[in-house]
Amino acid sequence: MAAKQKQHTVRFEMLLTKEQNEHWQALAESNGISKAELVRRRMAGCRIKSIPQINWKCYWQLLKISEDISQILKAHNDVITKGLTPPPIDFNTFEKLLREISTLRLCLILEGEEEINKEVKKSDNWEE
Repeated sequence: MAAKQKQHTVRFEMLLTKEQNEHWQALAESNGISKAELVRRRMAGCRIKSIPQINWKCYWQLLKISEDISQILKAHNDVITKGLTPPPIDFNTFEKLLREISTLRLCLILEGEEEINKEVKKSDNWEE
């Protein structure tokens, strides 16, 4: 069930210089949100940062790679269910690779976050 969105019913107005307005508009656009949402988040103490376009491109490419890996595993399982004997593969290696890709994707959009950095360091050892 989807979370119920809050209705914003109270209007708040403020005056900005042209430069301030352009700055806030650019910041909102770079984060893919409205100026009103940007102000709401800043007032709530949320950190607003722009994610470079190259990070988003890498994020989506890594998603495609992980989907391809999942398709390989699915095809392998389909062959087994049909009674055939596919070449042996190490599922643990694929699972570790998928986890690593997932961590990398998070790092691309949450770069600098301490929790993610700790997780990356933990998963750097492939021999675990």
